[in-house]
Amino acid sequence: MGAKLRIEGFAPAGWKSEWSGPAGTSAERLRAFLENGGLAPGRIRMETLEWICATLDKTTAETMAADLQSVQDVDVAQGLAPAHEEPVGLAFQHSYLGNAEAITDLRHKADAWGFTGLRESIDPAYWVSSGETVFTFQSATPGRAGMDVLGAPVPFLTIRDRLPPFGKSLFLNGKKLIAVCEGALIIENGQIKVLGADSLPTCQVVVAEDKMSANLVLGGNYLNDWSVTLEMVQSSLREQGVSCMLPEAEVQTALARFNQDHLPLTLLIAKGRHPAPGRNGRLQLLVDPEPDVPLPASDGSIDFKEFSFFKTVSKGARLAQVLPPGAGEAGMDVHGEVIPPPAGKPFAASPGLNTVREGFDPLYLAAAVSGRLAVRAGIPEVVEVLDVDGDVSLKSGNIEFPGAVKVSGDVHSRMEIRSVGDVEVVGTVEDSIIRTDGAIVIRGGVNGLGKGLIKSRLSSVTIGYLHNQRIESHSHIAVYNEIISSTLLARRTIQMRFGRFSVLGGYLLAGEGMDLFNVGSEAGSKTILEVGKDFEVESGIAAAQARLQEHLHDLEFLRDMEDKLADVNRLRRGASDEDVLLQKRTQGAMDILGGWISALRRELADLADRLYTHEPCQILLRGTAHPGTVIKYHDDVIVVTKQLTNRKWVFRETGAPPPPEGQPI
Repeated sequence: MGAKLRIEGFAPAGWKSEWSGPAGTSAERLRAFLENGGLAPGRIRMETLEWICATLDKTTAETMAADLQSVQDVDVAQGLAPAHEEPVGLAFQHSYLGNAEAITDLRHKADAWGFTGLRESIDPAYWVSSGETVFTFQSATPGRAGMDVLGAPVPFLTIRDRLPPFGKSLFLNGKKLIAVCEGALIIENGQIKVLGADSLPTCQVVVAEDKMSANLVLGGNYLNDWSVTLEMVQSSLREQGVSCMLPEAEVQTALARFNQDHLPLTLLIAKGRHPAPGRNGRLQLLVDPEPDVPLPASDGSIDFKEFSFFKTVSKGARLAQVLPPGAGEAGMDVHGEVIPPPAGKPFAASPGLNTVREGFDPLYLAAAVSGRLAVRAGIPEVVEVLDVDGDVSLKSGNIEFPGAVKVSGDVHSRMEIRSVGDVEVVGTVEDSIIRTDGAIVIRGGVNGLGKGLIKSRLSSVTIGYLHNQRIESHSHIAVYNEIISSTLLARRTIQMRFGRFSVLGGYLLAGEGMDLFNVGSEAGSKTILEVGKDFEVESGIAAAQARLQEHLHDLEFLRDMEDKLADVNRLRRGASDEDVLLQKRTQGAMDILGGWISALRRELADLADRLYTHEPCQILLRGTAHPGTVIKYHDDVIVVTKQLTNRKWVFRETGAPPPPEGQPI
């Protein structure tokens, strides 16, 4: 809480040339020096610095030793002491025995005669009953944290730490110290205790202030083998008016443990049921915003000109119904009193773009104009469409639009389309990036050198054909023709829409399942099909693990630094102020990193729990699976070693995996 100067090799001439100056400047220079050394600005004593500078400016060869000693004896900085919480109006309500010899005599009598002999041998003034108040206080003064000279906070002590020390045979309830059980009230080694309180087991039920829980408080010691029975517990519950109890087997297990070791035990014996709030009002969509995917004709042809992949709505169309809030479910406290539930809140969000409220009961959201349907944050809206007449190329530049985008031509290599609405490309896409919150439809196909990315963050992707590209979909992926050497990642399903084409090489991952035709080739091209895993969670795990490794590397570096500082200080036989400050800062940085590492590990544990789906998944092949095809589900791996036709594999989280050859369809 204080800091002093240490001056080595003092030379008056050097001091005056470096530190002296107009009035006040010497002290300001010294202050800046101390702040650079780590002292907190608000803790430095300027009047002391001014006195030091004045003393050293006037020192002579005869007075230098005494002057140096005097300036090094004063604190140049002073910490702020914390103000602890203090009880106000503390008053003992009961007498206690404090004579050490008398207490020793009582213990001998307790050992020889047991609890009855103890009670008969003590002045009744020192005898306390179960639940009796020992002392009270009216209030507590608020605490305030202090600050050391480096600016670090110094915590204050809470009221619990400032009260007279007391043992486990008493407990603090609000502003009262209450005896847990009956016995002699004593002060031994500065601590208030109830002697004999644990000799005879106590069985108390303490109800919480909110009446939503009750604790069973048991006391005892090793001196005897008194037992608490379930009947005693039930009697205590009745005395407190508690009408519920934990499962009997759970209570019996706790009683058996207590009756064996007689150590004090607090058990949550009863729990109330909190009311369940009514469900808030919400929207129920009346139109599915996911685009329809057409089936080919019997000859395999598709007339794209006659079909709209996206949902369009007319002016006045009802898009969603506003559902009223629910009533909720009543709760109950430990006394059996019913607690009414809070009502749900009405739906109050503003209508989406180009939509209006319609009706009263029921209330609907309807389209105010005709256009393309989109859903943002669960609320439907009708959006306009940016029509790109021709190709997206160097001539048009990259596209960024807050609604839907329709490209009547192709998307050239190394171009980008970014939007929050649906994206439709009539032609083909070459090694480009398309990112959107809405659905993506590419009526031609996607091809290139593997440098592109097609990603729908909240909806599905539909493509004519796919060559050497990466597709990511928050829901479904549908492909009409072949899939060659590509990566497809879908949180829900991957489907091929026509049976003449194949998946040749690459990696397909779907969270729920796949519906494909031919997979692999007679040449044995390796094709991996995986289901049951969320690729977005997997990406989150990879990012969190990378951050964790960085933090662990930094923590190891700081530990090495701390060890080296400790070695240096041992060799010097004492640490300088700078070394001590560096050690503190190193330890502080290690504490911060430790908190980050713990948070990342908790995040990784949560992500790991969400990585794999817990629902059944299946892979359906309506054509031929060639050797070289690999099927994966969680830790199960199936390698196809012979041609299989018209097969399906159904995977479940529990139970035996399906046979390697699948099941006929």
